[in-house]
Amino acid sequence: MVELNIVDSTPQPENLRAVRLSEIPSLTSSYGKVATGLLRAKQSVASSLPGTRWETTDVISRRLVDEYNALMGSSGVVGQNSAPSVTVHITAFGLSTAMMAEQRFPLPLLGMVHLQHKVWHMSDVPIDQPVRISTWAQNMRPHHAGTTVEIWVQVLDATTDKLLWQSMAIYLSKSVVMPGAEKPERPVREPFQAPVMTAQWELPRDIGRRYGAISGDRNPIHLSNLTAKALGMPSAIAHGMYAAGKMLAGRETLAPYTWAIEFASPMRLPSKVAVNYRQEGDRLLTTGWNAKHEKLHFLAEIRQF
Repeated sequence: MVELNIVDSTPQPENLRAVRLSEIPSLTSSYGKVATGLLRAKQSVASSLPGTRWETTDVISRRLVDEYNALMGSSGVVGQNSAPSVTVHITAFGLSTAMMAEQRFPLPLLGMVHLQHKVWHMSDVPIDQPVRISTWAQNMRPHHAGTTVEIWVQVLDATTDKLLWQSMAIYLSKSVVMPGAEKPERPVREPFQAPVMTAQWELPRDIGRRYGAISGDRNPIHLSNLTAKALGMPSAIAHGMYAAGKMLAGRETLAPYTWAIEFASPMRLPSKVAVNYRQEGDRLLTTGWNAKHEKLHFLAEIRQF
């Protein structure tokens, strides 16, 4: 059976120069910078990371929480006084994206592939109350298909600086290589064999637009077949973090807990996703795949600690 393979890493925000923003830039403005950057020559060799940590203060809004829960069909204690985990990501994502859209960032935001995501939800995150958000990049590494980088986010209590939530996302740039670095071989993984289906997700054609309207992430590859094809995709695909939210819906508990997801192939729209949930010790494991073609979409887990 194919196993979840999340990179083992620790946050390293020390010795990074703080860049303080008064607010989180909109994703539209960051994507606009990327579009403008297309006029410049493409960078094919990765230089060093900028050595900065971007920070601001914001809130996870009640409106976002309610709209997110309505879309995901979530209910229960999460979302009453504590923000669902993916809404914390949604709030912070604009800050991380703005950092990656800067010209000094060595990897191009356009075409970046989201490989995996891990979250440590250490304490309940308040709704409509200020939190301090910090994001940075670390551990740029050669990959058999290009270059990867870790994007970290930490969310802290604005008064006490208590760490409430942190995440590590790993992104791949296929268009950039690291100078002098030896390209690692593609790892060998067992062929995917579909487990017993215990649930099925119906992904409608417009789910990318609906999630984009809530999250602000209106990347054209998620909105329609027409806009996706304009960027070289065969069809529109669901957001990776929509899959994470769907995996967590109805299973997310009060903190502390961790969750992780590893993406294998896009979920095309519209489609049906076969899902297997199974408990192994203290972990709830989730597998999602295309039942028609027996093609793995993702592996995920939720673990209480």
